[in-house]
Parts: sequence; C-alpha cells; structure tokens
Amino acid sequence: MINMLRKSALFLISSLLLAACVPAVGSLQPPVIVYGQDLCDGCGMIIDDARFAAALILENGETRKFDDLAEMFAYAAGHPQEEVKAWFAHDYESEAWVNAVSAFYLVGNGLATPMGSGLIAFETRQSALTYASEGNAEVLSFEQVKSLNQSN
Repeated sequence: MINMLRKSALFLISSLLLAACVPAVGSLQPPVIVYGQDLCDGCGMIIDDARFAAALILENGETRKFDDLAEMFAYAAGHPQEEVKAWFAHDYESEAWVNAVSAFYLVGNGLATPMGSGLIAFETRQSALTYASEGNAEVLSFEQVKSLNQSN
C-alpha cells in the first residue's frame, strides 16, 4: 500500500512539473527570422538587422515579417482584411522580441533605419526617453504610431 502511495505521489508530482513546462494555451510567440535570408513582407528586401525587425501574427495563424517597424504598421493599415492577433517588435537596445502593443517608439529624422522611416522601438518608456534625450526624437505609444499610418 505504501509503495502504491509513493508511486501515485511521484506520478502526481511528475505530471505537475511537466504541466508547468508546457506553454499556456493561447500564448503567442514571435516567428523565427533568419537574418540575411528571410524577406520583408512589406518591401521584399532581405531582413538583416534585428534592431529594426518586426512581425505580425494574423488571426488565421499566418505570420508577416518586416525589416522596418514602419513597414509593419503600413502593412497592417493597408491590409485591414487581415486581422492581426499579435504584434511584435525588437527592443532597439537588446534586440529582444517585445510585445509591440506595449512598446514605446521613437521617431526622428536622425534615426537611420532600413527603409528610412526613423522609427525604433523600446521595451520601456525610460529607455525610449533616455535615447530621445540624446537626439532629436519624439517618444510615441503604439496607438500613436498606428494612427499615423491609418491617416496616410
């Protein structure tokens, strides 16, 4: 009897540990971009630099990849029939993927980006403000950047 209780307890603990390792249902991950090979869904150019790369996951599960943040916003505005489920950007400093909806953006003429948009993203407002203070750039929210593209 004790042996069976130990086996049951071990099974239960193992099951709980395995369940903890499985990603939550509905958690979306950004797509993998093969830099120097994958093409931008906006302009067709090769995506080379993670600092500026962005991606969308559509409701139908398809992904769209971009070499410049501005192209992601322009693509979404130009394809309203493609409902966006998740928006991803790279933090300019760390090059890590971040949720584009909660990111902070800088736009400025002096910022060199692949397509000349001058748009870069930061995970935190403080990072964006620090970088903005070094040059002539304005800090914008996701909604502000998105509305700029919808008005064009």
